[in-house]
Parts: sequence; structure tokens; C-alpha cells
Amino acid sequence: MSQNTKEEMEQKVSLWFQKYYQQLQNGCDNFSCKNEFCRSCADFRYVNITDTNELVSKIIMLVSNYGDRYLCKIEPIECSKFRIGKIRKYIDWGGDGVYQLEELVEEDLGTDRLDYAFQPPINLESKEKQNKTILFRKLNRIDPGLDFVDVFEALQLISTAQGNDLQNAIEPSIVNQLSILEKTAKTTTSFQYLRRFAILICFHAFSKKEFSTTLYRLIKLYHLLNPEAKEILNTWFERSIPSSILTKVVTFLNIFITNEMPQSREIYLPPSQTIIDASTLLGDIFVANRKKNDKVKVETFYNEKINQTFNYKENYNNFINKNTNKFSFCNFSFILSAQTKSKLLTLESQYKMRNSMRETMFNSLLINEPISPYFVLIVRRDHLVQDSVNSILRASKNDLKKKLKVVFEGEDGVDEGGVKKEFFQLVVQQIFDPKYGMFVENEEMNKTNFWFNKSYIGEMGSYRLIGTILGLAIYNSVILDVRFPSVVYKKLLNRPLVLEDLHDYRPEIERGMWQLLAYEGSVEEIYMRTFQISYKTVFGEEIFVNLKKNGDKIPLTNENREEYVKLFVEWELNKSIEKHFLAFRKGFESVCGSEVFSLIEPEELEALICGDHEFEMKDLKKSTKYRDGYNSGSIQMKWLWDIIFSWTKEKQKKFLAFCFGTDRVPIGGLSNLRFTITRGGPDSEILPKASTCYGILILPAYSEKEKLKRKIELAIENSQGFGLF
Repeated sequence: MSQNTKEEMEQKVSLWFQKYYQQLQNGCDNFSCKNEFCRSCADFRYVNITDTNELVSKIIMLVSNYGDRYLCKIEPIECSKFRIGKIRKYIDWGGDGVYQLEELVEEDLGTDRLDYAFQPPINLESKEKQNKTILFRKLNRIDPGLDFVDVFEALQLISTAQGNDLQNAIEPSIVNQLSILEKTAKTTTSFQYLRRFAILICFHAFSKKEFSTTLYRLIKLYHLLNPEAKEILNTWFERSIPSSILTKVVTFLNIFITNEMPQSREIYLPPSQTIIDASTLLGDIFVANRKKNDKVKVETFYNEKINQTFNYKENYNNFINKNTNKFSFCNFSFILSAQTKSKLLTLESQYKMRNSMRETMFNSLLINEPISPYFVLIVRRDHLVQDSVNSILRASKNDLKKKLKVVFEGEDGVDEGGVKKEFFQLVVQQIFDPKYGMFVENEEMNKTNFWFNKSYIGEMGSYRLIGTILGLAIYNSVILDVRFPSVVYKKLLNRPLVLEDLHDYRPEIERGMWQLLAYEGSVEEIYMRTFQISYKTVFGEEIFVNLKKNGDKIPLTNENREEYVKLFVEWELNKSIEKHFLAFRKGFESVCGSEVFSLIEPEELEALICGDHEFEMKDLKKSTKYRDGYNSGSIQMKWLWDIIFSWTKEKQKKFLAFCFGTDRVPIGGLSNLRFTITRGGPDSEILPKASTCYGILILPAYSEKEKLKRKIELAIENSQGFGLF
């Protein structure tokens, strides 16, 4: 072999090696690839290899045995100036820089060269020395090879830079790019294609009305993609786009939907196809967001205009009567606010109560005996839990759907709401009392959360009771001060659980699990654990549990640590309390098992049961009524509101707890509370009092503002709310 031939062969082998490295590390540009020696293939042979040395040995084997036979088409990556660093420099240069930006927009943003935008600068070790091209790039089903913060900033800098020529070039360039993408939208199997879409969707100027037509072309382009392409994009939304950027994308899609809504006060169905298309894309992003570690807030997806003009009866009836195929915004429930969903539940409750009353009256006529249209709960104060359990277990589902009325045996009085609230308050207090042993306080969360007692040996009917209580509270508009970690609400809605769900239940354990997964040394040598765990009962007894068969004989290693974490989460959050939670959920679903509940997110369910932490005291002032000599103009009332508004949020929460038994407020804010301030006699040394069940503050007519301030602060600092109103 001649020297030239030998050098050519060495160069060819070197090129094969680089291409195989790219292929096994990230795959080719075809997400429908059938080559099992390519990571883009669904049946990729080396999917479990993470060690670089092992990967290199596979590459050597492929090159030695097969040459280029199993190489996919790996195109070299060109160098593009469309990068955040270069754009910042052009902006800093001013005049000539703006001209350079204009060329960049026209030559890259509006052409196929966008494939190479935001690629890192040339790495001398990863280019072929003679043709100066980069072979390596990071682009696969999970990672689009983009820093989305940089992408968003770059597009923002371009669209806000000074210069008419530059500004006039932006939209035509995006339109050109869309025209290129539209040609192959239905058939594309290219990661680079999807990468261009991901770049465009970060264009912040889409929030402006003048870009609405262009944005709609991008939305329609998404709907042209095949299901596999959409799945990859949604994986990128889940794993690669930070919530700060995804929040902006969700916001401008919602602005677009709002701008497309008719101007009338009430929206009649169905809406335009434009709104449906945008809402569908928003829905796919919402589903991806559910799986994110760093989530966009649920409230970001709410559309204010739709919620303001929501026709409850029409949307509810169209949603329930699915055989009519009529449109309902309930099928885009992420757009609906928690308050709208709460009203939908109220509407559903009214329908069910009305039907239950009709059925009750009809049955009453048939048997010629009076039957109550209410679910009447008769309980003794000294046997409250047992009487409640017995009554609820005997009740039919129809009974539980009726409006609740509570009677304390041996006591006179009509339940106009206060007795019912007192009942909820007392039964929750007793069930969560440590002496019952049903729940344990979580010390890691400063005793703010309760969890199911793994070692509880009593009747599971008590757990069913508290589940039913939660359901009854929702349907009877009563807020409960139950302190569960958020994972409980996720479990009630049958959502799959992940490691992050340990966060507000056992945060120390969650952190430990992440450290285990990230540890770079020998897990077996350092951790010295098996697939057996232990916990202590409330009596101090240590119980050992195998996470899998013969777990006590299986060492924890680097290779099986992901399985260990998965099995631990499953045991800790599900299996260890399986019977307890099954009874709990059965009670809850006996009241709340309906299609409307499928619309609710865990955060919203928690707010429905426990109320909201956020509030504005001015809303309470607007809804307040005055009695027995007080009115809104009374000097004591002016003093009181001045004092309340001067307090910190923490002190305002104490005031709410004093008056209502909890610092939580109903969904929709304090304006939805009934609050009355009544005159408690003339000036005296008596402290203010409150009836938490009825939301009444009894305030003497103190003669001085400072005295009123001193007395009300003394009252709220030295009283403990009942925990429910």
C-alpha cells in the first residue's frame, strides 16, 4: 500500500470513527431510523450504555468489522453566526452591527441555514481538519441541542433592535421559514426540522397582535406534523425548555386566543377553528408540562376572557352529553380557572341534588311515606366520629349527593350553615387528633403535614369517613383546614407518582434519592444497602420490608439504583398505605366520582378542599356587612380597616384565622366569604370575640384607635382558630 493510499485510508477510518461516535451518542437526523446501530432507532442496540469507554469499544468493533456499512447519513454541521454571542456583539456595535443583523435575519432566519443556528462555536477536536466541518452535534428525541434562554434572548434582541430595515426584515424572514417548513410538514422525519420549529416558537413578538397571522401559520404547521414528530416536540417541551421560557410561550398563545375571541359579552359555541387549533396546541404543552420537574404554574394556562364569558349550562351540557358531539370548553379544561371549575361543580351538584330530590319525592309518593330531600346527619357530640362513620357507611350514593343538614342530638336549632360548619370543624379535629392514631405528623415539614399511619390497626371505615368528609365539604362549599402534602391530591385524582412527589412529604429523603442517582463513585461500596428498607411504628418497633423478592439479598449498585428509587417511591407513597388510602379514596369518590372531577388538577383540588393562601383584604372589606349599631361609616370601622391594612400578610392571616377558623380563603377570594361585624356593647376592657362558624366579629365600640388596635391584636395573638369555617 502506497503512503498516499495509507493516509487516505487513515483519514477515512478517522471519519468513520467520528460518524459512528455521533451516531451512537446522539443518532442521525432521521427520527424514524431503522438502523439498530443508531440512537435514533427505536430498537437501538446499545441504549443502556452510558460509559464512554464502553461506547468507544463498540465503535472500534463497528469500524473494524463493518467499515461504513452501518453508518447512517451524518451530515457535517456548518458554522452559523446566528448565536447569542454574535448577536449581542452586533447590537453593541450599533450602526454597522444593525446592518449585519439585518443580513443575519435574511440569510439565516429565513433560510435552511437556520438548521445550524445556535450551534456552539467550532471545537477543533471535533472537526475534520481538512474540510473544517463539524461532525458532532447534540440533537435527539430528548435534547434539541438548544439553550432556550439564549434562543429567546437572541430573538428578543433582534426584534427590539433599532433600525427600520431590520424590523421590516423580521416578519418576511419568519414567513419564508414557515413556507419552507410547510412543504414537508406532513412527511418530515428530521430532527433539524423540529429544531427549527422549536426556535420559531420562542419568538416573543408573537404576543403582538400584528404577528397573529404569522403565529397562526406556526400553529397550523404544528397540526400538520405526524404524531411521532409531535411527540418529540412535546418531549422537548417537557425536558429541555425551562419553565421561564415555556411560561412566555403559553402566555402569547393565550393572548392569541383572547384576540381571536368575539367581542360580545357571552361566547356562544362552537368557537372558531382558529381558537380550537391554538387551544389544542396549548393542551399538548399542558400535558407535557404535567411531567416537568420545573413546572409552569397551572394558573398561567387559564384564559381570562374565556372564564369571564363562560356559559356554564351550555358547556356543561355539551360536555356531559358526549353523544351530541357538540363543542365544550370543558374538553380544554386547562384553560378554565379553579373558580370556573368550582362553579361547574356547584352546577353539577345542583343538578344532582335536584334529581335526587325529584327521585326522593317520587319514591315518597309510591310508598306513601315522607322522605327527606336532604342528607340528614344526626350525631352525638361525645360519639361524633363513630356516629358519623355509621351514618355515612349506611348512606347511599344518592343520599350523599343531597344537600347536607347536621343535627346534634339533644340540641335545638336549624342548620342554616353554622351547625354544618361546626360539625366539619369538630370531626376533622378529632380524626386528626394523635390519640386516634390514623395520621402522623410529618416532623420534616415542621409538623405542618399529616400522613397516613402505616401501622394503624383500627377500622378502615374511619379513613373512608375522612374521604367522604372531603367530598361533602366540596359539594357543600365548606373549606377544611386539613394539612396533607400535595401528593395526596394527586393520588385522589389517580395521577402517576414520581420521585418529586416526595418533596413536601419527605424532602430529606427526596434529596437523598437524587444524591444517590447522581453519585459518580461506587454506590455499592459507599451506600452498602440492599433492596430492603425499614421503618419504625409509632410504638418504636422497627419493621423491615423487601422492595422486591429477596430484596435483603440484592445489593444496591450503580446499575440498579434507578430501579431502587422507583420501587422505594412506589412503596413509600402507595404500597405502605394501600388499604388506608383505598378506603380514603372510596369515601371521597362516593361523593365526588363524576366527569367534572376529571377536569381538575391536583393543585386545584387542594384549593377546593382547603382554600387558597393568596388573598386581598380589600375584597373582604367590600363584602362585609355591619349590625347592631355599626355601619361602614362608623369611626370604629374606619379605624379597624386602617389597622388591618397596615398589618403584614402574616398578621392578616391571624385575623382571618381568628374570625373564620382558618387563614385559607375560598377559591375566588375573600369577596366570596360572608363576614359580619357586630357591635359588642360600649367601650370596655373586653376583648373582641368571633363566631368562626358564622364569620361574625363581635367588636366593642372602643373609644380610641390605639385601644382598638391593642385589643384586636391581643385577641388574635392569644386565640387559636378552630381550623375550619
